[in-house]
Amino acid sequence: MLSIEALSKDNYHRYEDFSVFPTDQLVRFFTSIPKIKTLNILRGFEQDFILNFLDDCPDHLSEQWKMSLKFKPGSVGELMHPSPLVLNENKTIEDAIIKLKKIHKDKHFTYGIIVDDANRVTGVLVFKDVFYYEPSTAVKDICFKNPILLKAADDVLETFRKVAGKQIPEFPVVDDSGKLIGTLTGSHVNDAHGLQISAQSSLMVGASPEEGLDSSVAKCVNLRGPWLLVNLVTAFVAGGVVGAFQDTIDQIVLLAMFLPILAGQSGNTGAQSLAVLIREMTLGDVSAKISKQLAKESILGLVHGLVTGAICAGVMYMLATQQNNPHAMALAIIILVSMIASCIVSGLMGAFVPVFLKRCGADPAAASSIFLTTGTDVVSMGVMLFLATKFIINA
Repeated sequence: MLSIEALSKDNYHRYEDFSVFPTDQLVRFFTSIPKIKTLNILRGFEQDFILNFLDDCPDHLSEQWKMSLKFKPGSVGELMHPSPLVLNENKTIEDAIIKLKKIHKDKHFTYGIIVDDANRVTGVLVFKDVFYYEPSTAVKDICFKNPILLKAADDVLETFRKVAGKQIPEFPVVDDSGKLIGTLTGSHVNDAHGLQISAQSSLMVGASPEEGLDSSVAKCVNLRGPWLLVNLVTAFVAGGVVGAFQDTIDQIVLLAMFLPILAGQSGNTGAQSLAVLIREMTLGDVSAKISKQLAKESILGLVHGLVTGAICAGVMYMLATQQNNPHAMALAIIILVSMIASCIVSGLMGAFVPVFLKRCGADPAAASSIFLTTGTDVVSMGVMLFLATKFIINA
């Protein structure tokens, strides 16, 4: 038997089979990590285990997790929980206090949700207001009117953008007719947003957001493998470009030294552009800004290409002169032009690839760097070898 006390949020990824842990230990573990992470783990269990586990959980947690698992991942419904205190708008402050005292002390909430006779949300009760009015005062007369209402099917990241900057701890969740179905805690939205942001770096290199430290080797192979094969195919494309100019490289061996330099510099330029676009897309829509961003990346590519290209051109001229190459100046100019072109194109690709993926209905961050790397390699090495072939070999 495994040591139950060893299970914690720091080392749980060591265990593949959670069924060996008693319910009380699992409950303590699940309540110590973000709710969205708990739900992701629960979804990985066998259905029978989930049902038995939820039946053995404390009622307030079981009710909350059962509700969440009914909704799709990434939605408001997934993170909402049953509203602990729901009051008809015609109830009094005295009624609210009596009902409040009947709620389990482990339930954490800030507001009382005020509804009409049809269960439509009309406001929220801020508890401090209870102390400033007579016990016979109707809650509809003191509640906060027109609260922010969320829909269960809403995307949680879009919700974060909607509520960002508003220091509101809880939000009523309603159906299409405005009837209350639950409450979303602001901290759960923040947790979900943070996890999605942290997942972007892995998505950009083809690693699935479903993969974590607790994922099995087989699952990791299934999640990573397809993108690695795509990367292999695109690498052959870049290799094919170099192969097409093999005669040029054989005659001007010095060019081979600058192939990785051009690829690395243009790749880094594209990665910087890509990182900016992914971050902006995470925070909001960039459709209206994309033209301006493409223009800016063109200017940045030109500036960076001129600076780095001038340095590389100087190195090329120096090396070619030492080898008594009669085309030293031409090679230096070719390197300069190639660096400028590759930096401009890589910057534009970094801004264009995620937008293109989004318009195609794909995750804008998924494997962007794979396609970016191929594009920058083809352009940077292709331009240099083409110019060398055109103006030196075939001159």
